Amino acid sequence: MRRGAASALLLAAICLLAPARADMSAPVPSLYGDGAPFLAAIEAERRAAPEHQLTVTGITVPHHLLAADLVARGFWAAAPGRYARVIILAPDHFNRSRAPFATTDRDFDTVFGPLAADGAAVRSLLADPALVERSDLFEREHGVAALLPFVKHFFPDSRIVPVAISLRAGRAEWDRLAALLGPLVGPGTLVVQSTDYSHYLPVGPSIARDQETLNVIAAEDPAAIEGLVSSDHMDSRGAQYLQMRMQAGRGARATVIANRNSVEYAPHASRLTSYIVSVYAEEVESFPHSYPDQDVVVFAGDTFPGRWLTRPLAEPAIRDAVVTRVLRLTGGAPLVLNLEAVLLAEVPEGLGEHLHAAHAGLAVPILQALNVRAAGLANNHSFDLGRDGFRETVSHLERAGIRPLRHGEVVDLGPLRVASFNHVGRNDRSGFPVLRDGEVERLCRAEARPPLLAFLHWGTEYASGIEAAEYRAARDLHRCGVQVAIGAHSHRASPRIEALEGGAYAVVPSLGNFLFDQTSRRGSGTLLEVRRFRQGTVALRLLALPNLFDLANGLLRSEGAAAGVTGSDTDP
Repeated sequence: MRRGAASALLLAAICLLAPARADMSAPVPSLYGDGAPFLAAIEAERRAAPEHQLTVTGITVPHHLLAADLVARGFWAAAPGRYARVIILAPDHFNRSRAPFATTDRDFDTVFGPLAADGAAVRSLLADPALVERSDLFEREHGVAALLPFVKHFFPDSRIVPVAISLRAGRAEWDRLAALLGPLVGPGTLVVQSTDYSHYLPVGPSIARDQETLNVIAAEDPAAIEGLVSSDHMDSRGAQYLQMRMQAGRGARATVIANRNSVEYAPHASRLTSYIVSVYAEEVESFPHSYPDQDVVVFAGDTFPGRWLTRPLAEPAIRDAVVTRVLRLTGGAPLVLNLEAVLLAEVPEGLGEHLHAAHAGLAVPILQALNVRAAGLANNHSFDLGRDGFRETVSHLERAGIRPLRHGEVVDLGPLRVASFNHVGRNDRSGFPVLRDGEVERLCRAEARPPLLAFLHWGTEYASGIEAAEYRAARDLHRCGVQVAIGAHSHRASPRIEALEGGAYAVVPSLGNFLFDQTSRRGSGTLLEVRRFRQGTVALRLLALPNLFDLANGLLRSEGAAAGVTGSDTDP
């Protein structure tokens, strides 16, 4: 659905007026008289609706019905669930609430029939009348009314708890309401955040504000919402804060499945609004990846398909099991990894264990099966066998259609650009490049369309975080246009994404190990999904990765093959 159905919804929204005075015992009348535009939006997104069995605990959708298809997208994501209660968090657009929050225990009429209020839940909120007032503002509040037809269509038997949030409310009031909502947010409850994002800005600044918001969502940091700006970033910081805080309490995490600007619907409009659709679930790793209006690229950490991984990966059944396990996480999306190995047609006998060499005939087909599109070579181990070994590695990758990511180069991968740098200093095997003064400035002069990401070999081994020098490098790279700095090398994964300078850029300190011969006692790993939207913004999420070395060796032992294999205790 684009301009036709969206325009019809917009006309319906402005042509019907609420009564001048409310009957507080009667149902809240519908603002809309025609269900056809809503059905058109729902049907338009049916084809893109993902198949999954996850229990979605919350969604964030627009209430600007110009983007009714995106509202439908969010509800389709939650459609497999069964919900007795739907809590709607919306802004008080017209500042009609005298208290920080308002609600009502009146039922609602919709174009698809009545929706009952959850009277008991509403009364529990009204127990603090200084915080939450009973109000008739919902007769004109499109932040709630625009979503009710979707609620009725997808969850016809659910009961509604509407909450309008005053722009005057702040962090203290948000926290008090969160305490009241806590007992209501559990199994059988869907929390619907009704939010339109950047308002009234030109396209460029609007996109920049969206990226800041997306980074804060990725960082899973409700407190950072305070630092965002009402209207510039979103129309209800309170709704965003409450959603993120309550979902964190349930152990649910966000997958952003849309980011779009109203200019895509109305190219000549001067008052722009942007939209973000998020889905919250406890097992985001299982949430489907693809929608037709976005591209997904996945980044993985330290990779060495040799040494003690050679034996298990030589078994076709084990190799296939490892590949299948990864593809379940990536959905077959293009993969970018940090290749800490030299690929050779023939690995010399007697090569020291501290030298990372892998059989190209074994490694390359695995990389291809994983849909690896680019391999980071900006690290010390790429030069373990000198420049001749490096050149042979590059040759094997290029023949396989895998882009080598050399130190200091910017590579265009289609949906995004990647600049690779080695930030780890020299040791006794010299010859590999290291980030030096002036190289970041050269990046500033390079031509690279956004989004631009940096893939960095940095940090301290077996540390999941980074230190001041790495943060300075990330800041300098951001000044040259880098939106996300992604780290590898340490063999231990960072637990979270960091949003820095108010979300201006994001840092993932370490992805840890991907396919590396270290057990879970020694190393850990995660994947970073980068979802790129048409307007050039990216949404990030971490995907928990099992230890693939443990998986491969467990399968090897179960087949009665070599027992007692342990991981490497050294990594020069």
